[in-house]
Amino acid sequence: MIKRIVYILVIVCCIIVTVGFFRYNPTVTYTEKVPTSAETVIYVNLREIEYNILLSFLKHPLSQFDSKKNSTTKEEEKITLLDQVEVPNSVFFYTNQQEFKDFFISNQIPVKAKFTEALKEEGFTGQKVKNTIVYTKGRVSCVVQNNSLQVLFKKYKKAIVSSELLSALNHDDYFSEEDLIFEQIKNSETSIAINTLQGDFFKLIIDEGVLRIQGELSEENNLFQSFQARSVIGSIVNISGKLNTEILADKLDRSFKEKFRKLTTLSLDSVTNKWNGVIDCNLTSFIEKSDTIVTYEYDDDFNKVEKKEIQKTITPKVTFELQGNDLCDYLKEKEVIKRVENEDLLTLMPLFTTYSFCKGNGLKFTSEKNQKLTKDIEGNNKFYFLFNVANYQEKDRGIYSLKNKYLDKVKTIQLLVTNNNQLEATVELKNTSKNFFLQVLN
Repeated sequence: MIKRIVYILVIVCCIIVTVGFFRYNPTVTYTEKVPTSAETVIYVNLREIEYNILLSFLKHPLSQFDSKKNSTTKEEEKITLLDQVEVPNSVFFYTNQQEFKDFFISNQIPVKAKFTEALKEEGFTGQKVKNTIVYTKGRVSCVVQNNSLQVLFKKYKKAIVSSELLSALNHDDYFSEEDLIFEQIKNSETSIAINTLQGDFFKLIIDEGVLRIQGELSEENNLFQSFQARSVIGSIVNISGKLNTEILADKLDRSFKEKFRKLTTLSLDSVTNKWNGVIDCNLTSFIEKSDTIVTYEYDDDFNKVEKKEIQKTITPKVTFELQGNDLCDYLKEKEVIKRVENEDLLTLMPLFTTYSFCKGNGLKFTSEKNQKLTKDIEGNNKFYFLFNVANYQEKDRGIYSLKNKYLDKVKTIQLLVTNNNQLEATVELKNTSKNFFLQVLN
């Protein structure tokens, strides 16, 4: 009897995988999808993502479900977005540095008659822009015209859907399937692929509970410059590399620069002009101390009464190094670095004492006066980033605690850029048996 059940399950799995293969690997249509003004194209293979989830379910069927109590009360029926969308095999998103610079725009997606009602059910609010109703929720805006939908995803929270942007959505010229911008995408056979006219290419690979990003950076507009990246064994956070400060300053949003000025009283453009791009940052641990604070109170008879209180403090054990010949003098001139009791201190860090040490070509900040770290050179990498999220969150870090429903699922985040401009990034979740997309969407 048991063998019979096993055989039936095997046959069913084979049928599902076989049917799934033909369903989730259809021919991709490239015509009239991406306008020729686009400079960056993101290809999302929705069928491949579904197929990936299906395979994960077959490997670990029990781990794909969340153990939540079902509500005993029957929910009122409502119109859902998925019911009102003709879900395509794949979707293209595109952007450029001119009319689309603040948005990623999707190609047109067919929708059903009650789609706008479904948007309202999901909390989208409508606003009239140039005789067109734009429905927005958070960073996502939807433009619905002639039974078709275009999704506009904001790169920046305060980006505005203008009448000029809506006019730019009407295209006459599109890339053909033979154009170079699709060449690497067509050969990638992955769930998500990104290509630019400059030659940058990335593909996203899902391995159950792990997301891997692999690709190649073009020489043009490359943010990462030649450097010998260094790492510290056991670091919770590790950043090492050299950035192109001109490109960095150009990519940063104006609102971010204004926030930086309010927080530090410094001009971010002035700082980047003094800084040569080298950064070396390490967070290795947190130091916990308990101090006894003695205060005095008076009772009803005016007798002095001693009162003791235990105060716990948590200080990150961190080093932060920057390079730039005039950077140290500039920060001293702006009184960001001040001399206090024969010590140079960084005044921008009120949470803990931060020591400053000026060197010939830069400066170093540390949370301990004589802090030294043993660093290993990453010989093949010019940029290295590591964030051990699980290690960071395993204890209560007090005011430094990071609580986020997405970060709570992550084990580590890592990014490498090699000397020959190959990029490798990994996001590993704590639960590696459950599909990555399912965990993110929950």
